[in-house]
Formats: sequence, structure tokens, C-alpha cells
Amino acid sequence: MSNDTIAEKIEAGESFVDPDDFEFDNADDDIDRENESTRDLLGRVSGALNRRSFMGNAAKAGAGAVALGALGSGSAAAYHEASDVDILNFALTLEHLEAAYYNEFLAEYDEFEIESADAIGAKFADPKLQFATWQEITSIRDHEEAHVEALTQTINDLGGTPVQAADYEFPYDSLESFVKFSNRVEAVGTSAYAGAAPFLDNEAVVKAGLSIHSVEARHTSYFGSLLPKSSMPNAFDPARSMDEVVGIVAPLIVSE
Repeated sequence: MSNDTIAEKIEAGESFVDPDDFEFDNADDDIDRENESTRDLLGRVSGALNRRSFMGNAAKAGAGAVALGALGSGSAAAYHEASDVDILNFALTLEHLEAAYYNEFLAEYDEFEIESADAIGAKFADPKLQFATWQEITSIRDHEEAHVEALTQTINDLGGTPVQAADYEFPYDSLESFVKFSNRVEAVGTSAYAGAAPFLDNEAVVKAGLSIHSVEARHTSYFGSLLPKSSMPNAFDPARSMDEVVGIVAPLIVSE
């Protein structure tokens, strides 16, 4: 499936994965996904992926049997695999957060304030760039909302239960701190997709995830260009583990 096809499916309100070619292999486990909180979902999926990563590393080191024993009977009984639907839901929690973040910001600051601000519009000497900053941030918000819509539609069509948006508290109190925090939020989103990709099984999900990942990277670079540092400092970006992502995101969730 090409990225053009993915975009066409998303714009048409269709899933980017063919449900007939997808098996939700743990839909019958005992997890109450319909009533699971955002925090519980984040913790469960990150824990499952961390265990899978640990087991994979242990197997490569020839220590698979020892690692299995280390889990203990109690832990093994409580162990659940994370499916592609679960990982899509993990991504959806991040997209909900990002969409809410930009909606809150755009409701607080108007076009003139953004385009005349030293931290944003006034960074650009070219008026065409200066007076496009509000539109750029609005486009970023629209991208995040499109990601929410696409992930929600796909999770529904694959037999999952899409996680709902929560209430958030974002730590910025000025346009300057907004730019810094936006760069961090987008960097977390980009690294989260990179960290989750190796655990995905369905090829169509991988391709769709990569098409979102590259957009998040562009968002990161845009906000990086507004800061006194390089907008692309590394030739290779590290992928964050789901535990690292949860550690950054969870404090922003104040209620569900």
C-alpha cells in the first residue's frame, strides 16, 4: 500500500487497514478494553512491549529459559500480549493529547498575537513566512485531528475500542514556552512511533504508522526552527520506549 493510497483512504474516512486481512488475535482475552482508562491502557501496553523486548533480548543472549523463569508463575499468569490494535490505541492517546493541545492554544491566542510574537511570527524576516505562522500551527492542529480520526476509524473497523480523549494540563504560560513545549511534544510523538514500529505485525499498520511518523517529524522540525538551536540536530534520532513515553505523557493527563 503506497502512502498516497493511505492518504486517500484516510481522507475518505476509511480504515488504512483492510479488516479482512487483519486478525485481532487477543480480542477474547480478559482485558476490559471498553472501560479501560487512558492511564491503564498506557501502562498495560508499555508493560507488554517492555516484556516482549526483554524476552527478545534474552533470547538473543541465549537466556530465554532463564528469562521465562524470572517472570515467575504469578507474572506469567498476568501476562498479556499487546496487539497491533493496542499499539494503535497507544498512538491514539498521543494524537488525542496533541489535538487537544493545539486546540487549547488556538482558542487562547489569535492570529495577530501569534504572527506578531517575537517567539513565533517575528522570527521570520520574510513577511510571507511571518504571516503564515498562524496557518502553519492551524495546519499542525488539523494534522493531529486527522490522525485521531484515522486511528479511531481503523481501531473501530478492526474490532477494537478506541480510547477516548482525556482532560489535560499543559505546562506553558507564554508564547515562548509554547514553542519550547511544542517542540518537545512533537519530538515525543515522533520517537514514540519509531519505538512502537518494531512491535507491529501487520504490514499495512506499519506503513500507515510511518506515514504519520514523518509528519510528526516535520512538526518537530518546524518548532525547532523557532528555537535558538538546530531544527535537525541529529543524523539519527533515537526511538523512545513506551515506558519513556508514558513517563512524559502521563503527568499531562489530569482526568479521564
